Amino acid sequence: MEVKGYKAFNNDKTNRYGLPFVEGETYHMDGPISFGNNGNGFHMCANLSDVFRFFEYQDEEVCVAEVTGSGTIIKYDDEYNGYYDMYSVSQITIDKFLSRKEIISRMLKDHEFNNQKFLMTFKLTENEKVRYLKKYRHNEHMLKWLLFYQYGKDLYKVPYEEGKEQIRMVLENGQDNH
Repeated sequence: MEVKGYKAFNNDKTNRYGLPFVEGETYHMDGPISFGNNGNGFHMCANLSDVFRFFEYQDEEVCVAEVTGSGTIIKYDDEYNGYYDMYSVSQITIDKFLSRKEIISRMLKDHEFNNQKFLMTFKLTENEKVRYLKKYRHNEHMLKWLLFYQYGKDLYKVPYEEGKEQIRMVLENGQDNH
């Protein structure tokens, strides 16, 4: 059995223990496999948005790979926080490292719930914020989510018409290279 998903790395393509990973290579972990901070195995997530829960990205260098997990596979769901299909596996193959542009493009195609989690944990550039504002400009709930987590504006406390004016101003002054 195999599971496909994503794994986050430090910017230099190492894991949190400093071990380097190379695209196209397969790695194996010995011992009993378990999930968690003290778990044993390679951790990965089925949803791209979920990997950012474990790594905070505050700069433009993001290192995330598409991966295939195999061997012993332990599944973990965090229903309380809405994170599902997370795994610890005994064997992992690094299929492809994704560029930041690929990450944003994939997330913009994903559903709202995953984008909410993504916006909470990933710091967008100004151009990326404008892309999100354009996509969600007619969705009051997602606009408030975006503006709260990415702009630090609590529009839940602002009348919607005033919030729409702030959004209009950001869109008019924002940069967008797409």
